[in-house]
Amino acid sequence: MKRKNFTILLLLLFFGLTYSAPIPFLKPSFLNLKEDLEESTKAGKYLFIMFHQEGCPFCDKMRRVTFQDSEVQSYYTKHFNMVEIDIRGSLEVVDFDGKKTTEKQFALKHGIRQTPVFMFLDKNGNVIAKVPGYIEPREFLLIGRWVVEEHYKRVNLVNFLRENKK
Repeated sequence: MKRKNFTILLLLLFFGLTYSAPIPFLKPSFLNLKEDLEESTKAGKYLFIMFHQEGCPFCDKMRRVTFQDSEVQSYYTKHFNMVEIDIRGSLEVVDFDGKKTTEKQFALKHGIRQTPVFMFLDKNGNVIAKVPGYIEPREFLLIGRWVVEEHYKRVNLVNFLRENKK
């Protein structure tokens, strides 16, 4: 009986640590990034890509903590669509220029070798910024503002964060 209870406890702990609630700004995608960008732009939203890989603890923390923050969910749902790309994945991706590649090749093309990395795009598909690592909710909100309010046209992200963290 004790062994059964211990097994159940381990399973609950495992699933509790790995489960994260749905992310409202995660766009269902067939990885046709050209179409994803067009749909996002028509909806008045920016597109960003979360490069991830299985077993990445910082990717999981983004999903469990930052993406579950109510302010992040509200702001990003209003202004962004997110698509996930597995840097080791073999699924077909249609790039912004319409060319077909794999997730892995797309990640390498953009210099992504570690995860997570968030690649924010302007409405024309140009890369605004690539932001690596786990990002706390408050800072992730500031990054969103930097994109949406087009501060990226006047000030780099590091200076914007420094000026607005106060």
